[in-house]
Amino acid sequence: MLPIYLLEDDDVQRKNYSKFINNSIMINDANMELKLATAKTEALFDSCVAPEKAIFFLDMEIDNNNIAGLEAAERIKKEVPLAQIIFITTHDELSLVTLERRIAPMDYILKSKGNDSIKKSINNDIALAQNYFDRFARHSQNIFNYRIGSRFFNILMDDVIMIFTEKIAPGQVTLISKHQRSSFSGSLNSIENIYPDLFRCDRSYLVNLDNAKSYDGKERILTFTDGSTCKVSFRKGRELLGILEDRDN
Repeated sequence: MLPIYLLEDDDVQRKNYSKFINNSIMINDANMELKLATAKTEALFDSCVAPEKAIFFLDMEIDNNNIAGLEAAERIKKEVPLAQIIFITTHDELSLVTLERRIAPMDYILKSKGNDSIKKSINNDIALAQNYFDRFARHSQNIFNYRIGSRFFNILMDDVIMIFTEKIAPGQVTLISKHQRSSFSGSLNSIENIYPDLFRCDRSYLVNLDNAKSYDGKERILTFTDGSTCKVSFRKGRELLGILEDRDN
């Protein structure tokens, strides 16, 4: 479920905007939730623990700091690669600053236009964000994404050879592609759920059969275009033969 975060230091406005956001989620039947509505940037970042994607509604002025929301947005852009940012503010003069700092917000909502206009804008923004993330999800099936520390990486799924785990490195997975080898934190179960086109040939291996070169059914050895190999479990061997036979027909 896609998280939504609201940063607004006025109690009445925070309550109103939370209501608008929750109503918009229902109206758009969006797979989203308002994860946090807070008056403090510290609480925002304490709650927002490195999601890959999220929606942020930010007041520009927090605790008499006219650019607190702007500063928060800059940090969000660094930590949340697919963040969609919407400012709700009285400071129309700062809209150009968001461009200068390359924040590229989805929307810039002015409080002076009144609650009816704000409610309509929030509803439209949630609908637009839902469409954006739906399109990204379809596209991302062709892209393999992973994270090492605070850095995000992506490669074409066509380049993925295999992903595996080793007993000597619990909690780590290793990716072998046509052009690189990388290790990062993760689990094969979660990767398999996100990328169902990868084949689980063994408890420790996920493979891209599009890059398979040959399969020795007697030895249960799968060989790939780069010369790498992996063992196929007895249970998965029959399923693999069926897949390969269907591809040949």
